[in-house]
Amino acid sequence: MKPINHPVAVAVGHVCSDTLCVLDGFPKENTSNRIQDTDRQSGGGASQAIVAFARLGGNAGYLGVLGDDSNGDFVFEGLQQEHVDTSHVVRAHGQNAFSIVCVNRNNASRTLINYHDRLPALAFSQDQVEYICGATYLHLDGSKYENAIRAAHIAKQGKVTVSLDGSSMQKDNKLNIDLAKLADILIMNEVYPCRLMEDNNRERALLEIAKWGAEVVVSTSGEEGCLAVVDGKVISFPAYRVEAIDTTGAGDVFHGAFLRACDLQYPFHEAIRFSSAVSAINCMSLGGRRGIPSLHQTLQFMAEHEFYR
Repeated sequence: MKPINHPVAVAVGHVCSDTLCVLDGFPKENTSNRIQDTDRQSGGGASQAIVAFARLGGNAGYLGVLGDDSNGDFVFEGLQQEHVDTSHVVRAHGQNAFSIVCVNRNNASRTLINYHDRLPALAFSQDQVEYICGATYLHLDGSKYENAIRAAHIAKQGKVTVSLDGSSMQKDNKLNIDLAKLADILIMNEVYPCRLMEDNNRERALLEIAKWGAEVVVSTSGEEGCLAVVDGKVISFPAYRVEAIDTTGAGDVFHGAFLRACDLQYPFHEAIRFSSAVSAINCMSLGGRRGIPSLHQTLQFMAEHEFYR
């Protein structure tokens, strides 16, 4: 039996501060371009996913190591403000991860420049192990590989469903395969399946990955929607059509929304539609955090917008 009031979903992975700079086109090297608008928000794959889960009404928690600098303070307080449980967050001496996000307002594309922290790995104390095993879902973004692979093994031993954001990759592809094979819910970006299987045919790669036993195998493609393996076949799902302002975090919130859909016991096709709606809504605001909708906003959007098939 799971502990009462324990987070249903726990995330382990990347949390950073994002400084967003809106530009009229990305500058060429050794030139300059004036910033049209700017903002600072919390970012990171695991962070945005678990905040999406929380904003959609889920009981969420985060387990990780954050720096003791101002960036660490900013993202730590940001998680707390979103009602994400931070009782097992470790603060270590050092600089927290941060990113400069350049948003091209002509086409809503974003270009990231990242600083990856040098903070220590999680110790996975007995208390931290119990925190993972008390959840229903563990979400990983694959960053800090040592943390990800250990957390995944702990979750599997505790019969916790493992969700993996297939995007961050190690140079040694065997390590990527080892982690991916532990996922029960494997939702990847467009290039991850091909790199993982060393096969340029994405559909064929997805079918091979599905043989590993994951319950969910999906590859997202932004405005093109996503591909999913359903009953041994690759099925194409569309995306909602919106006027995008910034695509930062669109894939991250898709993961959190999908887990919340599972928590709400939505059928697979409806879970994809729900996650696509959350992602689309988020794209209509600057940054990856500010535009994450509530459950009510998402359901209203779905009622008012056609899901193109």
